[in-house]
Amino acid sequence: MGQRWRTLRALLRLTHPLPTLLNAVAAAALATVAGAPPSVAALVALTMLGVHTFIGATNDYIDRDRDAGRPEKPLARGQLPPRAALLMAAAGLTAGLTAAAQVSRLTLVLAALGALVGFTYNVWLKRTALSWLPFAVGVSIIPAFAWSTVSSVLPAPILTLSLVALPGGAALALQNSLADRALDAERGMRSAAVRLGETRALGALVVLHAVTFAALLLTAPSSTSPLLLSVAGLLLVAGTAGSATPSRWTRQRAWEICAAALALAALSVALATAEGVG
Repeated sequence: MGQRWRTLRALLRLTHPLPTLLNAVAAAALATVAGAPPSVAALVALTMLGVHTFIGATNDYIDRDRDAGRPEKPLARGQLPPRAALLMAAAGLTAGLTAAAQVSRLTLVLAALGALVGFTYNVWLKRTALSWLPFAVGVSIIPAFAWSTVSSVLPAPILTLSLVALPGGAALALQNSLADRALDAERGMRSAAVRLGETRALGALVVLHAVTFAALLLTAPSSTSPLLLSVAGLLLVAGTAGSATPSRWTRQRAWEICAAALALAALSVALATAEGVG
């Protein structure tokens, strides 16, 4: 029983559970706000879970040798054979795209685009100065993906939200990269945070988050909840501050807090948009 539980935990870690679950919940919530019935929202969640499992598992498979010494990486620790990651990736992609296909053609196209962006990051861009780009694109796809479940025509506020999400996604990428900067430098990986250095990476992510939130405030519908935006802003400040600490664990949690903040801000805009459309 103990070994089985350890294996299940190792398999779960391959999915990168916290960001994967956050993306699934955020997309399902946005789809629900857009007017999707519970069955469609469930398909949206399954799509995100599957696609992000594919991205997470392929990431760990490709980096299994570079991840030596990282306790949260089951392949690097020998807890699972490499083929387990390939099987997880295949199962996740199949489940995710199959679920998306049950919703609409546009939903399937956007889900496939998200999977392609994540895979491109894993096999190439992760080790370049453009490592922030897949995050930026991936985050910007989520509002359009969620709204595509109810209409092939996206309202202007949702299109604007997707554009505003680009710098926010880039900031999240820098936060994620900053958490692993020391390890990446030791392994010879020239990620964005390694290239920029500690101080410039911190400065860049602060500016990007500030630009994102300011753009949200300026472009959000007038009926957007000030309470939700205020909470999102406080979370964004807390997460950004966490990235300035020396603790790797705190930095990992910091970018997840900022991701939750951006998801909450997006939800507030979606709620106001749904009221206007309705």
